[in-house]
Amino acid sequence: MKLIKINKPQVNESKEVSGLISCRMEYEVKTARGRLEYAGPRFAPEMWHQVMSFFRWTHKEMDSESQVRLYVNQRLGRWGAWAFPQAARTGMSARELPEPETPTQARERFASWDSQPSDDWLYFGTAHHHCSASAFQSSTDEQNEWNQDGLHLTAGGMDADRHELHARFYLDGNCFEPDLSRFWPVDPDLAAKVPPGMLDELARYQMGEKITVDFPDAWRKNIVEVERATLFSRHDWGTEETELDHPWYTHLEDALEEISQRCAAGSVREEQWLAELNGLTTNDTAQVIIAACLKHSVTPDELVESLREFSRRVK
Repeated sequence: MKLIKINKPQVNESKEVSGLISCRMEYEVKTARGRLEYAGPRFAPEMWHQVMSFFRWTHKEMDSESQVRLYVNQRLGRWGAWAFPQAARTGMSARELPEPETPTQARERFASWDSQPSDDWLYFGTAHHHCSASAFQSSTDEQNEWNQDGLHLTAGGMDADRHELHARFYLDGNCFEPDLSRFWPVDPDLAAKVPPGMLDELARYQMGEKITVDFPDAWRKNIVEVERATLFSRHDWGTEETELDHPWYTHLEDALEEISQRCAAGSVREEQWLAELNGLTTNDTAQVIIAACLKHSVTPDELVESLREFSRRVK
């Protein structure tokens, strides 16, 4: 796996001679090269098809994203997946609920992996889907994943005949571009007929195949209906509740629909505006500007034009 993002932009070095000198050097890391090799077990196709079947079910029945955690057991030589309790009908987001796992639930999880409860199972990745949107790593995904070692997968195009996949592997905050053929059991005879550089693409193609299988009923039960008011923390953007004709979350849905339609008319792809939206939510300055515009009923264009006019007057 090739290193694509580093987690240590600075390196410090200290040297001290007691009672004489104390020196500290700081180096800024501009580039770094690194490779990571994975030699562990590969996914069982049945497990992966369970995950994708679950994703299609939540997209169709709950109209929302969903997620699973991935575990690997080196001693047994296999992977396991599990969908923990998470909020239903969240649209373009997935959110696990802070509910502690009971002993009974833990036994059910291990039993689904044909295993007794054991510390041999290492939490080593995640998978989630982006509904009908393309597969990509959003800024929210990156924030959630960089400190979780392991393989992280995003599936896209849940309505399509074949799904897309985006993958990244994190270790100690550093991001690597994974070759999914190291995680997916490509048939050896077929692999022998394909150039080595195409094995990753072949694995992604096979993993995107639409094969429906049953998945644990506990996963369905773990998709929990939650009051909308408890799902999202509203920003105080100066909109009084009495001004709303409908529950506030319907305005969210209307806004997303309008953004989607207007961007499509301008040939802006869905992953582009989703990335922009995610960027706004993590930018404190942007949040201040949006809040002020809504509170005082002005647009960013009007603010910019007024500043330009002021600048022209003072020259």
